[in-house]
Formats: sequence, C-alpha cells, structure tokens
Amino acid sequence: MTATPNGGRTTAPIRAEAGERAWTEAARLQLRAEPAHADFYALAAAIVPTLDTMQDLAGVLGDQVAEYGRGRAVYDDTRSYDPEARLAEAADDLRQLGHALGVARRHANRFWSAISHIGVEAQ
Repeated sequence: MTATPNGGRTTAPIRAEAGERAWTEAARLQLRAEPAHADFYALAAAIVPTLDTMQDLAGVLGDQVAEYGRGRAVYDDTRSYDPEARLAEAADDLRQLGHALGVARRHANRFWSAISHIGVEAQ
C-alpha cells in the first residue's frame, strides 16, 4: 500500500474517490474544450480500460457482498427487512451492474475504433 500525506494507508475507497474526482475534472475540462480528434481518441483510450476496471470491481464486490457476514449475525438497520435478502439483492445488483458495464465497454470500444478513423480537412 502507498502511504497517504496524512500518514494513513491508501484504501480502495480512497483511490476510488480520487478516480471519481479525476473523471469529474476531465468532464468539466472537456465541456469547455474545442472538439478535437486527439481528445476524442485519448478520452476513449482512457474510458475503455476504466470501464474494464469498473466491471472487475463490480465482480469483486459482488462476490464479497454475497459472502458478507457468513458465520456472524447480520442485521438490517431498518430492522424491518431480512438482511440476508437485502445482501442477496445487493449482490444481484452488482452482477447486473457488471453486465451493464460490459455492454458500456463494448460501446466505448466501438466509439474508440470509429473515432480513430475520423479527421477534419485542413482549411
């Protein structure tokens, strides 16, 4: 693990928050940018592996959530919903998210391929 400036340890949520901030900044910058082939291509080149990673993370979380609390008593903080049912639903949501991310990745990859063939004639 990498040490953080405050002396703590880097965790998955800390790195995910940093990634979210970076993507938010990228979207903000692109909103103000002139449309450019190089940017389209570079962004697609970053989106495709990001979606791959998100799909992998959804799978890891799905497996972890499906096994969460095994051997221990689990509870739902509303005390009105079966915690095992809620965990099963959460794991299923992550499986569906993983599938949707795979579909999104295929679309992003097709965009990346298509945009690589496009240019603008010089004036």
